[in-house]
Amino acid sequence: MNCPECGAPETLCQMRFDEFLALEFTDAGYGAIHHLTVTAYMIQHSSKLTREGWLHERELLREFLVENKPPAFIRKQNRDLVDSGKRTFKIKSRDGKPVINKTSWTKTILNVRTENAEVYCADVSAWARAVLEDAETIKI
Repeated sequence: MNCPECGAPETLCQMRFDEFLALEFTDAGYGAIHHLTVTAYMIQHSSKLTREGWLHERELLREFLVENKPPAFIRKQNRDLVDSGKRTFKIKSRDGKPVINKTSWTKTILNVRTENAEVYCADVSAWARAVLEDAETIKI
């Protein structure tokens, strides 16, 4: 059975995501693109997000990739927007229902190779760009 959200076989997407997080937190070379890994994965797995959360993640990915804003700048820029005491919307879903119906993506987390940090960062960047391109066609 494939993942109903990204189309990856079985639950390989979640397993790879967990592996990637461990890799990114233990090796700075891999961790340099952590912001893209998380954002791309969350966009493809919309059941983890509310509608507003999904739209927020899509906008973050656009800011990272199109506007070339670094994560530190985005964190500072969005400090009040995402502060749980000030935020006017919920990011994470509690019902686990997908926000979008897309299950066919140009690239998934399974397209990312891990043999070294340079290859990994290039593959995550390519995956994130493909996710943004696909996500920008989705109207919700």
